Amino acid sequence: MSYPSTEIELRGGFLSKILYENEIFYLVSKPAGLPVHETKDPKRPDLTRLISEHLKTPVLRCVNRLDLGTSGIVMLGKPQANNQLLDVILSFAKKSYLFLAKGIPDWDQTRFECFLKDGNKKCSIVRSGGKKAITDFRVLKKGDGIYLGQADLVTGRRHQIRISLSALGFPILGDIVYGDLDSKEERMFLHACSFQFEWNSTLIKITDPLPSLFDRRLIRKAKI
Repeated sequence: MSYPSTEIELRGGFLSKILYENEIFYLVSKPAGLPVHETKDPKRPDLTRLISEHLKTPVLRCVNRLDLGTSGIVMLGKPQANNQLLDVILSFAKKSYLFLAKGIPDWDQTRFECFLKDGNKKCSIVRSGGKKAITDFRVLKKGDGIYLGQADLVTGRRHQIRISLSALGFPILGDIVYGDLDSKEERMFLHACSFQFEWNSTLIKITDPLPSLFDRRLIRKAKI
């Protein structure tokens, strides 16, 4: 079953979409470059407050977070929602991401496992004292020294996809923290594209199409 999305323009000219709504939460599309929640600067716009303002509702709760440079699906809880229930739905949801990465792997698919430890602005892979992170990666299309890939989360850790790809030797384009240090890319090419969950005994899959910039960046001298 498909769910029609509604495109909306938020204050400040930010474009978003309402991808799905039920009794207790929304799934919305976050543009790259917009914080998902309030920062230390209260005057800086963020997705959660802009969506609340647009819908004329009390401030929604940001249930899952995306990095500043990442676009795609964000779950926002309604004011009347039970927070514990929202966390349970999120923990069992299947989440997939699309990305552009530097280099061409010699594999079509692989599973990467590591232990991650949170730091101030970035995470690090450790041998002990961290949390297990597991990600399944697939190559979808190859370009000129880059490729389009899909990441399916088995666990959900901070910066899991970004640091895992960097450790594999294929950092995400535009990720100046984990490997693409001298990047002049227009953005970080990571997009939360799919969110699958169960609601009232029905399996629901919501998708957010890949931004057109990904295709334009990939097809420069592209080859399949």
